[in-house]
Amino acid sequence: MKLVKPVLVALSIAFTAWAQAATSSTAATASSGVLEVSVIDHVGMNVPDVDAAIHFFSELTDAKVISDIRPGAIPEEWKTQFRWHQSSKLERFAMVQLKGGAKVELFQYRGPDINPEHPHEDDIGASHFALRTNDMARSLAFIKSQGLKVLNEPITNPDGVQWFYFLTPWGSQMELVSMTEK
Repeated sequence: MKLVKPVLVALSIAFTAWAQAATSSTAATASSGVLEVSVIDHVGMNVPDVDAAIHFFSELTDAKVISDIRPGAIPEEWKTQFRWHQSSKLERFAMVQLKGGAKVELFQYRGPDINPEHPHEDDIGASHFALRTNDMARSLAFIKSQGLKVLNEPITNPDGVQWFYFLTPWGSQMELVSMTEK
């Protein structure tokens, strides 16, 4: 019993010192003007039909659904806060996870003011995301075999990185990238 009290005091002092160091480290990082991030957790994508998009990603990449939510009524103030059309309804959103761990969050909205046309890729707000492949030739052949529109044949950058774009069935651009072996 005589040893327990000094050990508890020592642990308490060590924990307090650790907590203070962690707090000052966090404060220093916060004041440094740099946001601490490690990886992209997921990419969000608006789709006309969540079921069709889930099927697309499952067939294309063997993605698995990890969440599927039908939220019901969304607070009206969110429409202003998140820049939605006032007439829009968020019907459903689902998260799929690809084999390598990347995730894609699929949103399905309905409303008379929603523009079903994609912006031009040079318009503000237009976007794409890229998936990495280890076999560019096989991936290109697979994309073509699925009847997806390929926008360009693979291009090889001076650093050896290869890439090409294709369209999802609903018209969003995606890219496949292959890194060089060094």
